Amino acid sequence: MKKLLILVAILSSFTFAQYNSNGTDNSVLMWSKYKWTNMSEVEDGSAADRNQAVNTWYSRTNQANKMLKSSMFLYHYWTGAQEDVHILNEYASVEDATEAIRTAAKIRQTAFPNEEERRAAWSAQAKYFENYHEDLHIFENHTALEKKRTGGVGESTVVTVSVAYFYPMGMVENGSIEERYKLLKKFQKEVIGKNPRIVSQKVLTHLWSGKVVDGYFPVITISEYNSMEDADFAGEDNPALFQKAFSDEEGAAYAKYWAPGRHEDIGLFNNWIGANK
Repeated sequence: MKKLLILVAILSSFTFAQYNSNGTDNSVLMWSKYKWTNMSEVEDGSAADRNQAVNTWYSRTNQANKMLKSSMFLYHYWTGAQEDVHILNEYASVEDATEAIRTAAKIRQTAFPNEEERRAAWSAQAKYFENYHEDLHIFENHTALEKKRTGGVGESTVVTVSVAYFYPMGMVENGSIEERYKLLKKFQKEVIGKNPRIVSQKVLTHLWSGKVVDGYFPVITISEYNSMEDADFAGEDNPALFQKAFSDEEGAAYAKYWAPGRHEDIGLFNNWIGANK
């Protein structure tokens, strides 16, 4: 049981639900990377001016983009380069994401109807970014497992990105997709959902990016916390919640689907709330 509780402390749940291009099932998450311009190279640049410019541009364009379900604006904390910026946009479907890109100019016009104001707002924030764009991932977001932010937060939160792996189903004794689905939904509801340190969480899997090696299926978890302290200690709260919700038999059944010793910490970021949706 001790080994199982250690597993619970570091893993998040996952379920298979078929991605549906009409948006009635899971959604898609588009992960793009940008880079800040060094502040010393920005004419009349300052942190306060950048904050205002970014908040103004992204809050209004995000709201004007009706196809955009949610967005995170991540920047350096302990991983990656100091100039890296990661924007994670969620859409109901790949088609919606494509349409949002195609109609970007119209979305900006909706956000800033006055052309002069629109040009000024664009220039105010654009000067803080290098001329750089990289599309990193297209993931499937499992909406049935998502924990959404419900309370208020500060100007920024802490976000961790980690990867765990499922055993190939053929290696799981008496395993089934139905059992795994049932147990993982229960885990998400009773453990992640009731852990007060976890503000929100998305569970992502391979769609058009990433890789599957030897049948071990990667499960990407994006977790949000109010502080680094909460991020450090959230995993310590999970075992007690797990013991309360799961019998010994259920716990063993849950654990058998996960590959032990296969865990990767991908990133630790600040999340700029003013540029979120």
